[in-house]
Amino acid sequence: MFSRIVAMLMCIVSFFTAPFSQTFSKWELKTELRKGSYESPYIVRTLADITVNGVSVDEYSAVAPDGELYSNAAETLCNEFYKACGKEIATDKKSDKKAFVIEEELNDSDVFSLKVENGTVYIKGSNGAGISRGIAAFADEVLLNAQGAYDFKDGYEYTKTFSDYVTYEAFGAVGDGKTDDFEAIIKTHEFANKNSKSVFANETATYYIGGADKTAYVMTDTSWSTARFIIDDTAVENRSAWVFNVAPSKGAYSITDKVSPLKIDAENIGTTLEEKSLVVLTDSNVKRYIRKGANQNSGSNQTDVILVDENGNIAPETPLIWDFDAITCATAYPVDAEILTIKGGKFTTIANNASSEYNYYTRGIVVRRSNTVIDSIYHDIKNEGKTGAPYSAFVSLSCCADVTVKNSTFTGHKKYSTIGSAGTSVTMGTYDIGAATVVNASFINCNQTNDITDNDYWGIAGTNYCKNLVYDGCALSRFDAHQGVLNATVKNSVLGHHGIKLIGSGTALIENTTVLSDSFVDLRADYGSTWNGDMIIRNCKFYPTGVSSHIINAENSEDHNFGYTCYMPQKIEIDGFYVHRGGINYLFTKVNPNHKKDSYNAEYPVVPPQEITVNNFDCLVFGNLKASKNKAIFKVEIES
Repeated sequence: MFSRIVAMLMCIVSFFTAPFSQTFSKWELKTELRKGSYESPYIVRTLADITVNGVSVDEYSAVAPDGELYSNAAETLCNEFYKACGKEIATDKKSDKKAFVIEEELNDSDVFSLKVENGTVYIKGSNGAGISRGIAAFADEVLLNAQGAYDFKDGYEYTKTFSDYVTYEAFGAVGDGKTDDFEAIIKTHEFANKNSKSVFANETATYYIGGADKTAYVMTDTSWSTARFIIDDTAVENRSAWVFNVAPSKGAYSITDKVSPLKIDAENIGTTLEEKSLVVLTDSNVKRYIRKGANQNSGSNQTDVILVDENGNIAPETPLIWDFDAITCATAYPVDAEILTIKGGKFTTIANNASSEYNYYTRGIVVRRSNTVIDSIYHDIKNEGKTGAPYSAFVSLSCCADVTVKNSTFTGHKKYSTIGSAGTSVTMGTYDIGAATVVNASFINCNQTNDITDNDYWGIAGTNYCKNLVYDGCALSRFDAHQGVLNATVKNSVLGHHGIKLIGSGTALIENTTVLSDSFVDLRADYGSTWNGDMIIRNCKFYPTGVSSHIINAENSEDHNFGYTCYMPQKIEIDGFYVHRGGINYLFTKVNPNHKKDSYNAEYPVVPPQEITVNNFDCLVFGNLKASKNKAIFKVEIES
């Protein structure tokens, strides 16, 4: 009798605390994160401090004369120091004894210099290369390779000469924010690609890009630095034309006739390649991801993406996830060996106001080249009105491997509704980050301009057919895998209203992460809530925004063929977990409320977990954790 009373009290506490959870979670978010664009408090800094003759830079100021070039440089200096050690320095127009002085006099030799004299750091740039570009180069080459505390000592000097670059202005760009500079930008990259030169944007320019049906192909290192770009989507000739295409040095080619059927445990594709390549395999005879719900469909052709060396060996970290009894298409995408870097740039999209229908716009940057780094891009959106067509992404990764997007800021898109394939109203997915048929993709220290808990905006990211997808140090509204990911890692991050949405297999590792959503993990119901593998959760916090008492959301009526057997995570390990809610908490939802007894005859049964281990679980007030209210499916007991 006593135990029943306690259980009832726990339910009452849970009922009354849940409606206030959103208030608590927003308060927690505001206190933990920096003002402005949210940043994850879990970010791991390169340095503990930066000092000048032993004096911390937080006692220094960045001194710059009037002018956009100099104010940009001061802002860049502050940002790079904060990124490296978490210390903030003030900006000023007057010099004092503790200052980083940005020199007004420019030289003509494309040399950037940084000198320390009597405790003052003097910074000077060049007419062509600017100043912010040099500061960023110093941070990359020196600060990010240092450990502990980095100390500027009297007499220290850093110089860098910039060469072998071309500018947009050399090909006619005006950079006044009004003249359409798109043709000049395209010609600049064409010349740079042919002559193996880097491309530099003017640090004070604002480049306007109109709606012409054109694309700039980027095949060399590009520094946009502090330049601004306006991408006007109000009158677009071709909504499917990317503005920038980061292209590989060699094109894709078919190997369909050279590849025989493959089993899931294959270690070699049975043919040699010209060089290491990303290989995309398709069997159009088999349908997977047969979607259920308002956006229902008849499925997608079985697709897999693997890394293969020149001898045909499949990289162990990208194994096959399906048997291929037939291969109707096989395409090899050669992997560039050298790293290409695109850095900087402040982009503003003037949003389309087209009819709210599934007519996706791809007016951003597509990365189709392996071994690419996108660093410090900033993107915001203006002019979202009463109607609008959705966006595929502003930065989209496609058919490539080993790509990193870091230190970048994105913007969630306003939500618009239309009629879905089931004949009912649906909210269209619209993204700022995208990835499809990609392996080894990492998003590091990325955030977004709008509130990650604001449900008026769609989740920031969407991905398909990826392997080894990583968020590290991100503060974003969503991590999402639509049509499958093999191995997903979310660490040192904060996820907002769309949380962590998963479908796939392998290992899902979530650590040092806070989630503010209806559920900590949402195994997507439209694809059967399947995760065929392990789930590891370490040192995480969950602030529920709804009244449900579950941590992992999973729904499957077991009467729909998704094109594969659906699994709950087979092995679950939780060590260190706090939920901002009291009373009894459940690890899983009921999955299928109709599956109440062992005698239930499921047409497409879900495979339940085999092992659940939980240690160091805590909640707002007294309570505990159980596997699920549905004991017919979840027969496994939680071990500790």
